[in-house]
Amino acid sequence: MSNLFVIGMSGLQAFRQALDVTGQNIANANTDGYVRQRADLVARESPPVGASWVGNGVEVGRLARVVDDFLADQSRVSESNSARLEVFAAQAARVTNLLGDPSGGLSNALQRLTNAIEAVATEPASMAARQGLVETLDATVSQMRGLDARLRELDGSTHVRIVAEASAVDGLAVSLATLNRDIGVARATAGSAPNGLLDQRDRLLDQLAAKVSIRVVANDDGAVNVYLSGGQSLVLGDASVRVATVNDPADIGRFRVVLRNGSSSEDVTRSISGGVLGGLFELREEVLDPARNEVGRIATALTSALNAQHQKGVDFLGVPGGELLSVGAPKTVVPTDNTGVVTTSATLTDASALTGADYELEWQGTAWSLRRLDSGAAVPFTGTGAAGSPIAFDGLSLLVGGTPAVGDRVLLRPTREAVSQMRVEITAPSRVAAAAPVRVSASVDNAGAARVTALEVIDPTNPMLRTPAAVIFPTPSTVSIDGGPSQAWVVGQPIEANGWRLRISGAPAAGDGFAITDNGAGRGDNRNAVLLSDALRSPMLDAATSSLADAVTRLTSGVGAVTQQAQRNSEVQRLAYQDSVKQRQSVSGVNLDEEASNLLRYQQAYQASAQVIRTANEVFNMLIGIVR
Repeated sequence: MSNLFVIGMSGLQAFRQALDVTGQNIANANTDGYVRQRADLVARESPPVGASWVGNGVEVGRLARVVDDFLADQSRVSESNSARLEVFAAQAARVTNLLGDPSGGLSNALQRLTNAIEAVATEPASMAARQGLVETLDATVSQMRGLDARLRELDGSTHVRIVAEASAVDGLAVSLATLNRDIGVARATAGSAPNGLLDQRDRLLDQLAAKVSIRVVANDDGAVNVYLSGGQSLVLGDASVRVATVNDPADIGRFRVVLRNGSSSEDVTRSISGGVLGGLFELREEVLDPARNEVGRIATALTSALNAQHQKGVDFLGVPGGELLSVGAPKTVVPTDNTGVVTTSATLTDASALTGADYELEWQGTAWSLRRLDSGAAVPFTGTGAAGSPIAFDGLSLLVGGTPAVGDRVLLRPTREAVSQMRVEITAPSRVAAAAPVRVSASVDNAGAARVTALEVIDPTNPMLRTPAAVIFPTPSTVSIDGGPSQAWVVGQPIEANGWRLRISGAPAAGDGFAITDNGAGRGDNRNAVLLSDALRSPMLDAATSSLADAVTRLTSGVGAVTQQAQRNSEVQRLAYQDSVKQRQSVSGVNLDEEASNLLRYQQAYQASAQVIRTANEVFNMLIGIVR
C-alpha cells in the first residue's frame, strides 16, 4: 500500500503547487509586467517491480514563465518605433504651428512689409507713410526674432530632454546589469532563476526599448546582453557601460551621447535610433536645424534685397539711401577637439546663392575638402582658403589660416545665427529712400519716336552718378554721351554710363537727345519705393527661381508635410505596437477564464488524489482486519 500512498501524496503535493501557481496568476492578473506562470507536471521516476515498472506518482518539474521571446522582441521593436514617432510628431507639430501661425507667421510679416512699402510708393511725400514703413520694419524684425527665439527654445528643451533620457538609459542599464547578477546567483544557488526577477528584467528591457532601439541576446547562464542598434554594447552580463552626455565639440551648448567603459569613451550619437532619444535627435536634424537655417536664409535674402535697392535711392533730404536692415554674419566654428591650429572667417557674397545647409570643411593633409552636413554630399569650390584665394561656394567666401592637422575641421553655419542679430538700421522716416537719385527728360526738339521706358541705378557708389549728362543720337543708329565719341546703337539696347542705365523704346531721329540730371531730394518721386516693392516679389533665391513668398510657403508646407506624415506614421505604429502587445499578452498575459478553468481542474485533481489516499487507507485497514 505504500506505493499507492506515495502516488496519492505526490498528487496532493503537485496539484497543491499547481493551485498555488493558478492563484498567483489570478492575483497578478492586473500587475504590470507580470508574466503568466505554469506548473509543468512530470511523472516521477518509476521503480521496477519484478519484470514490470510501476508508476510512482507525479511532481512539478518546474514553474515555467509562459514567454514567447520572438513576440517579446517584436513588441520592443514596435514600442521603440512608436515612442520615436510619437515624440517626433508631437514636437514637429509645435514647429508647424509656429511657422503657420496666421498672425505671427512669416507670410503675414512679409505681406505687412509689402503693404507698408507700397503705401510709401503711393504717397512718397507722406511722412506718415514713411513712419508706417519704419514701424513695420521694426515689427517684422521683432516677429522674425521672436520666431527664431521660440525655435531656439524648442531646441533648448530638446537638448534638456536628451540629457534626461540619456540619464534614464544609463540607470536602466545599471539596473539590468544588477538583475543579471542576481539572476545568476539565484541560478547557481537554486538551479533556476526566480520568475519574479525575470519579470523585473523584462519590464526594464521594455522601458529601455521605449528610450532607444536595442537588441537583446540571451546567454546560456540566464543573463542577457543588450546592444544599441549600431552594435555597441550597453549591458554585458553583470556589467554595464555608462551612458553620458557631453558637450558637442563643434557646438557648445548641444550635447552628444557617449558610452564610457573605464577610461575609454565612444560617441554613439549617430548610432542612436528608435525610442524617445532617437526621435529627439531626428527632430533636431530633420526639423529644428533646417527650420532655423531656412528662416535665417529668408531673413538674409530679405535684408540683402532691400538693402541693395534702398542704397540705389535717395531719402527725403536727397541723401543716398543706406542699409534698411542688418543680419548676423555667417558663423564659423572650430571644434575644440581639433589637434592643430585653425583660424577662419566667412563672408556672404551672394544671398541668392545660399542653400540653407550647414557645411563641414576638413583638412586632408594637402588640401581642404568640403561637404554638406544635411546630405553628406561633397561641395565643389574654388580657392585654397588663403587671403588671395578664398574658398568660394554657394554665395560664401571663407578664409582659413593657421597650421591645421590632418582631420581638423571647420563647421560653417551661414544662416542659423542671422535672425538673432537682425535689426533695423534706420529710425527716422525721412531716411527712407523712396526716390531715385537721377531723372531723365527728353529734349523739347526731339522729332523721333524714342521714348524713355526706364532709368535704373546700377552702381550707387559711382561718383559720377548724379553728375548731369546728355545722351545725344547723332544718327538713329548711334549714340553719344556728353559729347563723347559716337557709338553704334540699336533700338532697345540699354545705354549705360556713370552708374545708371537708360532704356529707350522706339527709334530716335538724328539729333534727338535726353538729359540725365540730379533728382535732388525727389520728395514726390516714388521710383525707388516701387522698386523696393518689386524686390520683395522678385525671384531672389534658388538661382533666381524662388521669391521670398515661395521660400516661406515651401518652408511652412515642408515642415507641415513632415509633421503630417509623422503623425500618420505614429498612429499606424501605435496600432502596430498595440497589436504586438496583444499578441504578447495572448501568450504571457493572465486570462482569468483560463485560470478559472485551471483552478477547477486542479481542484478536482487534488480531490481525486485525496480519494486515492483514502482508498489506500481503506485497503490497508481491510488487510489488517483480515489478519486479525
